[in-house]
Amino acid sequence: MEYAVSVIKNVLGALYQTGGASLIIAALFMSVYMRIKKKGTGAVIQAWISEFRSSSQFRREFLLVFYVCMMLFRTLLCRPIWGNPLDSVMGIWGIHKPDGTIYTENIENLILFIPFMILLYWAEEKKTDRRKMPVQSVLLKSLWLSFIVSLFIEGCQLFLKIGTFQLTDLVFNSLGGLLGGLIYWGFDRSRKYISENVKKIGGWDVEPWKAPETETAESISSVSGTAAEISEEQPKEEKSSVDYKSIELLVRQAGQKLYQARPTRENIHKKEGLANFCTDFDTAIQKFLIEELEKLLPGAAFFGEEDTEGNQGAKACGEYTFYIDPIDGTTNFMFGYHHSCVSVGLAHQGRIIAGFVYNPYVDEMYKGIRGQGSWLNGQKLEMENISVGEGIVAFGCARYNEDGADSFFRAVKELYMKSLSIRNGGSAALDLCRTASGSNAVYLEMKLQPYDFAAASLIVAEAGGIISQFDGAAVTLDGPCSVVAGAAKACEETREIIKSCR
Repeated sequence: MEYAVSVIKNVLGALYQTGGASLIIAALFMSVYMRIKKKGTGAVIQAWISEFRSSSQFRREFLLVFYVCMMLFRTLLCRPIWGNPLDSVMGIWGIHKPDGTIYTENIENLILFIPFMILLYWAEEKKTDRRKMPVQSVLLKSLWLSFIVSLFIEGCQLFLKIGTFQLTDLVFNSLGGLLGGLIYWGFDRSRKYISENVKKIGGWDVEPWKAPETETAESISSVSGTAAEISEEQPKEEKSSVDYKSIELLVRQAGQKLYQARPTRENIHKKEGLANFCTDFDTAIQKFLIEELEKLLPGAAFFGEEDTEGNQGAKACGEYTFYIDPIDGTTNFMFGYHHSCVSVGLAHQGRIIAGFVYNPYVDEMYKGIRGQGSWLNGQKLEMENISVGEGIVAFGCARYNEDGADSFFRAVKELYMKSLSIRNGGSAALDLCRTASGSNAVYLEMKLQPYDFAAASLIVAEAGGIISQFDGAAVTLDGPCSVVAGAAKACEETREIIKSCR
């Protein structure tokens, strides 16, 4: 009888010890299985790999989840059953056990929570960049988060009887999280401080921890003065003092405001022209961008779509000028198409030097820096020089720009007959960026404002494409114009078709 009781006890104990981990793993496995059953194994694996390669946010979140799983296996999932989890509530505060042997668990717990807090803040950087917050706020938040996570772990150990509930674990885990938050907050500041002092002391134009950048674009379209000129050879750019990383972060934050916005009849307003609208979210996002970008580049001018404080419109004139479309694709936004973006272009002395276009609904960040290239979520963009017949033709046709619509749609019909297909996405900036990424062979529209295409024009150019007006003239930054952009062959064919249809 005693033997049978012992066997039953051991079997039930083994099942109990692995029950929690088995439940979690089984739930995750079945989630993956259901996805594979619906989409197929190959499609799921390809989608995962593609997301991992193209999305920096996915890589950050994956690394965070991976580290959290390691923490859980160390603290919960691999622990034996403990008869009395309250037999050592105070824990051991020194570095030696009562028997004199070395005790290292407190320091291990502290170290374990440092990377956890760094990875957590890094993963949510797009929504909340704590590096720019006061250090007191970061420390309090870090202390609170690490305490809550530690309390959860200790609570599980207490109620599931897998380990012991110890106050020392709470204290040292929380201290580790506090140090992690401090390291995250201070690293970027320390790097900039060291960089500035290296330059100041040595007189060198270097930046520690940053690899040198090389130019790869051989043929780009450049915006110079009030026009874009096609250049066969791109001269080497002088090192810029503009903080492109901070501009990208602001565009992402504006994108999150767009993502969370829900338009209603009360916050939609008509503007001059047929089917021309503005929402309260357009003005709020533009106001946010102007206020924050002004802090990055004091004295910069702003040419935005909406009538807000700080927007100088077509009269914008300064050493640096930002071209802002707070929600490109407002009609899409109004009707829940989830195909809209935030577009910000930056010009220096009348020449576009940077462009950022962010679609928060699919977390796609298109970025272009003059002389360095253009990217989609960190992946370099390089266009192929294809013809109309080898790709998709995208076009725009806002209702408030009806002049010349008949000849324009005759041209669109011709392009439809010659191409693989046609598309009208409802967002000029996104359609231009999709041209840069190779999804479209060419994009055309009768009339666009500079804030519509400024950012995307550089992204196209740095990817190896060209941009011009219908007649081949350079696009302008001081007023509206027609736009043809894409691969050189496709653009030439498109301009000829437009000319023949007039």
